Amino acid sequence: MSNILKKPIIFVLLVFIILTAVFTFPLILHTSSYIPGFSSSDEPYGALWYFWWMNHAHTNHFNLSRIHVIAAPFGQFNELGYVYWNFLNKVLIFTKGPIFAYNIQILFSFILSGFITYILAFYVLKNKLAALFSALAFTFCPYHFVRSWQHLGLSQVQWMPLYMLSILKLRENKSLRNTLIAALSFALVAAFDLYYAYFMFIVTVVFIIYDYLYARVAKDSFALFKFFIGAGIFIAIIELPDIYYIAKGISRLSKIEAGFGPYGIIRPFGDLFAQSAKPLSYLLPSVTHPLFGLVTEQFIGTQAYGDSLTEHTLYLGWVPLTLAIVAIKNYKKNIYLTGKGFYFGFFILLGLSSWLFSQPPWWNIFGFKLYMPSFFMYKIAPMFRAYCCFGIVVMLAVAVLAGFGLKLLLLKYKSRYTKIALTCLFSGLVLFEFWNWPPYKVIDVSVFPEAYTWLKSQPGDFTIAEYPLDTNGMNEMYKFYQTKHGKRIINGTIPGTYANKVAKGLSKLTAPVTVGTLKWMGVKYVFVHRGDYLNSELTEDSQELSKIPANPGLKFVKSFPAQDCPDSKIMCVRKSGQIDAYEVIAPAIKPE
Repeated sequence: MSNILKKPIIFVLLVFIILTAVFTFPLILHTSSYIPGFSSSDEPYGALWYFWWMNHAHTNHFNLSRIHVIAAPFGQFNELGYVYWNFLNKVLIFTKGPIFAYNIQILFSFILSGFITYILAFYVLKNKLAALFSALAFTFCPYHFVRSWQHLGLSQVQWMPLYMLSILKLRENKSLRNTLIAALSFALVAAFDLYYAYFMFIVTVVFIIYDYLYARVAKDSFALFKFFIGAGIFIAIIELPDIYYIAKGISRLSKIEAGFGPYGIIRPFGDLFAQSAKPLSYLLPSVTHPLFGLVTEQFIGTQAYGDSLTEHTLYLGWVPLTLAIVAIKNYKKNIYLTGKGFYFGFFILLGLSSWLFSQPPWWNIFGFKLYMPSFFMYKIAPMFRAYCCFGIVVMLAVAVLAGFGLKLLLLKYKSRYTKIALTCLFSGLVLFEFWNWPPYKVIDVSVFPEAYTWLKSQPGDFTIAEYPLDTNGMNEMYKFYQTKHGKRIINGTIPGTYANKVAKGLSKLTAPVTVGTLKWMGVKYVFVHRGDYLNSELTEDSQELSKIPANPGLKFVKSFPAQDCPDSKIMCVRKSGQIDAYEVIAPAIKPE
């Protein structure tokens, strides 16, 4: 251990490996059967399904971009995009399977976030203990966890601090080498999520403006700007494959209705209000905190906090916030101690500007509209709507500023052990603020409902339909079940496409024309999820369910009873309500 402590980088890496295993427990013991997740989202199943499709298409020599196994018999076209990330996904999938490929990226997002943020913070703070605290606060913040439970791409926050470090180094040493490093760092951000690339572009603009104002005294205000132009050229070259697919996808989407709306390139303006930060989003603990979450639960659904557990979990932590305030109050002292007033001022500006960008399009103050940046950015880039995600940039700024505050406190003590004890105390407090279990935030995806095991055993190449039919958006769980049974499904259509228009005409399974059309589409079995009909609490749905057995075009085959999870402490995909299987025996009817 003494040898490890003499090598801070190795020690820091070890700390984040251990803490990642602890905070995501018991995922580390089940990387091929569990995934991180919580019950209110089915989006991880969409990613797992796509990983399965990549493997399935490769094994059977199918065209990866022409997906024929969903939205059958029409299929769905998918522009590949994310070329570099998909290459990594393929390597991981072909090596250890889809579930492992998903999990290893989540786990490494925490390990790398901690490691890279430590390097960034140490570069700015020149204090190992304070840098470690900053890295802990950023890495294990609630935003990072809720994204790891829902969005694989948005969980990859580690490349943003790397890009921040690269532009700081570029400013200090304007060279071709550092320009290329900055370009590669930005490319890494873009490789995993375009939202974060968009945010880093905005941060770059803020950085250049701040540097221009700061450097005017030195009569060299445009020096850095010229190097950023060079970095932009490098980025364009590196990202050419993704740029090609993005342009191709936009061209395709713009020709159909799906080019506009929730699944298109122009998102509804109203989404900017729903998916923006609210006054208490940054100040109330995550609802998943086993103790403090009970307080936050009372505010969910209010204008003060917001409706979405995922979108509005932006808690910065009172410990980091307090230390950041201490740092800002001692602004002059921090500049004197570091000798780098630029860094300190930049992270204050970064936190403030990112907070403003995370706000809704306007604040309504006694009937007066005060417009926020998202209002104007929507006119430029209408494909982006979730400005609440800017909260992770706010968290990074607060974490570094908190490091400044902790450094001031540590400088009051001469004893090395006292400094270590103080750092451990503050680190323990912030980790407790961000704690999120029990219950465990994992889902067992290895055991499926019995209905799909039975379906897999049925011979032949045919199509099935899952009801209630998903016509307003893709039911990712229906797609995920396909990874078990392997049959084509009519589900998974994208609104605005021809397949979706056909599906909308088939929503009533009791209609004679519906089962005839299903027969024409090649459907052999229909799976009816009784619980989904009843849980809607709509009279028309319960009436529809009661009439399904009387449809002469359907032959009842088998009923599968409701199932629970093997382990009551672990959520699972096996848990389902009663599923009734029907065979389609009606004559085929071609849709108009």
